[in-house]
Amino acid sequence: MGEPQFDHDAGWIALAGALSPDAVAEVLSLTSELLALPAEERLARDRPHSGTQHLDALDERIEIVRTLVTNSAITEVVAEVLPEPFSISQAHYRSPQPGFGGQQLHADGLTYGERGSTEFVTAIVALTDFTAQNGATRVVPGSHERPDLQRRSGTLGVHPDEISMTGPAGTAFIFGGGVLHAGAKNESLQPRPALQLIWRTD
Repeated sequence: MGEPQFDHDAGWIALAGALSPDAVAEVLSLTSELLALPAEERLARDRPHSGTQHLDALDERIEIVRTLVTNSAITEVVAEVLPEPFSISQAHYRSPQPGFGGQQLHADGLTYGERGSTEFVTAIVALTDFTAQNGATRVVPGSHERPDLQRRSGTLGVHPDEISMTGPAGTAFIFGGGVLHAGAKNESLQPRPALQLIWRTD
């Protein structure tokens, strides 16, 4: 994947090839099996919500995901944002179905100190190509250093500076918790599956 170069001014980075095509295919196969389980055999948070399928605690259920959360190329980026020690707090699967997935721009946590420090870092790992049509995650670069935008977390539908994090399946889009971000509505005819990995300071 090459040496990660986190953009502190923008607050995010895209790492191509975080998962190989074979690994993406395996994760999709295993998550499909979990989604097919009877309701009584699922975890409490393995429930569809607002047109989006969810699976929780995948680092405990899928070996590839467990390996991914300790991948050095990814954790080196996390270490550029979070003070050590830190640990994974969520390894989740989200798959907005066609016509769903739209969110308000929001931050996962407030920022503080120099360069928009935060207690959280999120990686969205695409399990399909992320495109503008299927509602790729949007971010507002630099919003982690904008208190005026921080105060509007959860109330903004769009922002003129937002960009879509588009890229091929297997890409990890990593951003600090103070960056305003949101899923866009999936306007395609296919689901938009992804892993959502969140680290936090201990």
